[in-house]
Amino acid sequence: MKTSAQNSKNKAGWFWLLLSLAIAIICSLALGPTGFSFASLQIPLFVRLPRVVLGIFAGGVLSLVGATLQGLLQNPLVDPYTLGVASGAAFGASVALLFGSGTNILVLLFSFISALFTIILVYSIARIKGRITKTGLVLAGVIVSFLFSSLTMLSMVFSKKSLVQTLYLLMGHLGMVFTAKSLILFIISALLTIIGSIYLFSYWRSLDILSTNEEAAESLGIDTRKVTQRIFVVSSLLVALVVSFTGAISFVGLIIPHIVRLVFGPNHRTLIPGSFLLGASVLLFADILSRTVAPIELPLSIVTALLGVPFFIYLLKTKL
Repeated sequence: MKTSAQNSKNKAGWFWLLLSLAIAIICSLALGPTGFSFASLQIPLFVRLPRVVLGIFAGGVLSLVGATLQGLLQNPLVDPYTLGVASGAAFGASVALLFGSGTNILVLLFSFISALFTIILVYSIARIKGRITKTGLVLAGVIVSFLFSSLTMLSMVFSKKSLVQTLYLLMGHLGMVFTAKSLILFIISALLTIIGSIYLFSYWRSLDILSTNEEAAESLGIDTRKVTQRIFVVSSLLVALVVSFTGAISFVGLIIPHIVRLVFGPNHRTLIPGSFLLGASVLLFADILSRTVAPIELPLSIVTALLGVPFFIYLLKTKL
């Protein structure tokens, strides 16, 4: 009976996830300051459609990585932002901009190196006397995140970038204007993202075991050190790819896996793809709010924080 009930619940969950993504895409294409008209499809196709693609790309990847890291580190409070990885990747991008580079391979390379260095640094700081506590990991991530956010501001000042561009890099936006070169680079990045996401998903069994007990995982023959290293590298690459195009976006990778976990349970076989779908939907809705509720486009992290903080408080009081 439980299996049948769970299967029905899972089917309903997938239906609503796919429906919410479809609604988010339609609303993103239709809603905006200029409205929507079938007589003139230039704005929906050339302005809003790229935002839709970026929103699915960024929201899906950040949520997927958040679900993976939470299972790997047995900590419900970690995500690319709280671990400082997003801020580290943003710092790498700002260093590339300091050298006069736009959104190209150099930005991706610097973002990846900086993101990988950041997650290793956080892990090293949190390890005290051979042990890593959940609280220590979060505190180390917050400290490193503040450090790299400050360094990003400093490098953007030296590169004489505008305050708006700095805010968008630190807090995220989907308003990138694609050129022929950046479009080719994005297509390559999207392909790498698909490969990296499938690779992380392939560890779902190991993550199920690791999320409950690391000693049990080792007794079952799982090389926890090797798994951790590989997931760190791939996660850093995926976050760097996102930040290079959208900037650092908060709360999506933290909150979305918890919502999906409430629907599907802790099994990473459903948690990881479910997080991708819901993360994409939520970020698209956040983007709609960011460009419609104020006279100027708001950075995405403002909207995601306003949506995410109340839900996180609810989780803190009832589930964590």
